[in-house]
Amino acid sequence: MEVENKSDIEIEILEIDKEHIKFILKNVDTSYANSLRRVMISEIPTMAIELVYIEKNTTVIPDEMFAHRLGLIPLDSRNVDNYKW
Repeated sequence: MEVENKSDIEIEILEIDKEHIKFILKNVDTSYANSLRRVMISEIPTMAIELVYIEKNTTVIPDEMFAHRLGLIPLDSRNVDNYKW
């Protein structure tokens, strides 16, 4: 297995502002790129539906599956730090 020379890794920044950055990562193993992606995702504030109370379910979908699907809906979390839990 070859070890990458760190000087070969290139990052080309295409756009950058206060809220986003667009860049091209070159000459890097996919495992390093995936690690970078995971770190960036973990630093983004997120919100999700956690508790669901179903009063009457008349669908063919079981309550548990319906609640799980609600939790998968991406919510706008720009102001997540302002919410009181």
